[in-house]
Amino acid sequence: MTPAFTRVDGAAGRVIEDVHALRVAAHAADTPHLPRPCFADFEGSLAVRPPATEVEEWAVYDGGECVACARLEFPQEENTGTATAAVFLVHPAGRGRGWGGRLAAFARRRAEAHDCFRVLLVADAADAAHASGEQTAASAQRFADRIGARLVSVQHHLRLDVGQAPRPEPVRGPLRLRFWASTVPGDLVADAARLEAALSADAPTGGLDREPQPAAVSRIRDFERMRAARRRRAYQCGVVDDGTGRMVAWTGLSMTRTNPDNALQAVTVVDRAYRGRGLGRLVKAHNLAVCRAGEPRLTHVDTWNAEENVHMLRINSEFGYRRIGARLMWVIGATVPAGRG
Repeated sequence: MTPAFTRVDGAAGRVIEDVHALRVAAHAADTPHLPRPCFADFEGSLAVRPPATEVEEWAVYDGGECVACARLEFPQEENTGTATAAVFLVHPAGRGRGWGGRLAAFARRRAEAHDCFRVLLVADAADAAHASGEQTAASAQRFADRIGARLVSVQHHLRLDVGQAPRPEPVRGPLRLRFWASTVPGDLVADAARLEAALSADAPTGGLDREPQPAAVSRIRDFERMRAARRRRAYQCGVVDDGTGRMVAWTGLSMTRTNPDNALQAVTVVDRAYRGRGLGRLVKAHNLAVCRAGEPRLTHVDTWNAEENVHMLRINSEFGYRRIGARLMWVIGATVPAGRG
């Protein structure tokens, strides 16, 4: 029987449930160290796309069974030559039958239809100390070798035991703290866009050769709409300089409905002119304290830093984060022409 590639976004409820069940099965087999897949998060991701990104979610059926799935993301403004397979999974019960190769070939065809020259494949693996870690990483690399993919990025997966986090230190004038939940206050949103663009420009990218995102308030608001659709809750904190009225540091944590013990560390950025003063550590410590007060079941926080980002890895290590795994990215396809990353 010919496999059926089915669009998930806009599909019937059974297809959405099948893909979520596949994600849960793959999580149990490969990445039990990660937070559990959240159905509300997945369902919301089908309804509202990330900022400046077109998304296609696909399921592969064989004989009525969902055997594989992929989430393909196509940037619409910067890095338009690169599609990302943010999710690329074969059901554990169906592995060794060529589904991964078929799915990779399909992803390349969809990338070409969007005028993309390459596809990034993303996979997570625990460190060797975890039972599944070494096997998952080795299996992913063997598959990458079979399809001619090249490893271009390794991000360290770091985890913080919240009980080991540093205590918040006093904030001295003219600096002061501002706290909010999911929506950046209107008087700070332009600064948030500026800081986020600076982070995108400054963060090391290894072999990815990525173009930075623009400073756009619309990006901030679109991201907030996406987070709301996924029914995530957020805790955010900024440092404002009363001398200028500008926000000069910003951090955020978000939580899914399924994992009350886990928070995801999102943006942490300090204005270039204010770096070297410990503001990143300060704002993270205060924000985590507020999050812990509102989330009594919280036990750990996850974040990811590129292997080349030695500065951020050192800061997070001093904060209490410890490596537990890695996020690996391979590229398949032709070299991207200049300006089409």
